[in-house]
Amino acid sequence: MKKTVIAALGLALATGSLITAPTASAAQLGAASVDCDTWKSSGAPYTGYAKCTGMLPHPLEAAKVKVTCIDPRGNKWEIYGKAVGNGKTSSAKCSDNPNVGIYKVGVERVRL
Repeated sequence: MKKTVIAALGLALATGSLITAPTASAAQLGAASVDCDTWKSSGAPYTGYAKCTGMLPHPLEAAKVKVTCIDPRGNKWEIYGKAVGNGKTSSAKCSDNPNVGIYKVGVERVRL
């Protein structure tokens, strides 16, 4: 009787691990396939750009550029571009003032 119960529990554990393992692998593969590029303009007015591919279809997943601007006094602030889908470019301009530059350009992914 004990051997039957132990065998049944072992079979249940093995079956449960087989069911959950592919889900974890699929999640890891999906996250690894997204590729994002960021860049900035070379002159004023300074603008940051971001473009991602490999995401889920829009609006399920989107990307927007995140630009950290800096003024001559060292003050920093962040601005965001419009959220866009696969292969589209998001952009955000710091200012029309030529003395305001870009400190950093990044990308923020949004998922429903």
